[in-house]
Amino acid sequence: MTLTFAQYSILKATEKGVTYPQLEQETNFDYLMINYYIEGLLAIGMLCANDKEESNTISYQLTDEGTDSLDEYERANPALVIKDFQ
Repeated sequence: MTLTFAQYSILKATEKGVTYPQLEQETNFDYLMINYYIEGLLAIGMLCANDKEESNTISYQLTDEGTDSLDEYERANPALVIKDFQ
């Protein structure tokens, strides 16, 4: 699958697992944009959502397919690679 830069940005931000507020901060995307891409990436199996009962929050994390797509994107687009999220 060919990723857009926005999809890549979301996947890159979720490499180590993030909550929704962390995702907003990492990507600087607005609420509607994040929701749109999260729903799509969850539907095609590139992300998974884990519910943390103790804190009542959801954490998003890459699946194996998401990791493979992220690696493929970075090999094909070295000039667009995001070095590190904070």
